[in-house]
Amino acid sequence: MAYMKNTENLAPVDRIRMEKGISRSELSRRTGVPARTLEDWSARKNTNPSARHLYAVAQALGCRMEDLIEPEMWK
Repeated sequence: MAYMKNTENLAPVDRIRMEKGISRSELSRRTGVPARTLEDWSARKNTNPSARHLYAVAQALGCRMEDLIEPEMWK
């Protein structure tokens, strides 16, 4: 049986990225979004991502920008 990491508590960007089989460094390379920015999203340190970064990541992951935002970010 293959090990499955629990994706329940992951930030949306990590959950989608992992589903697509893309590493964080590869996502950074594809989008031009700094790896540190992606790390901050994952750690939920950046709750106000730029539209430009959201758009680039959504395009690279084949999802909508809204899919990357957690409801808590809208407070």
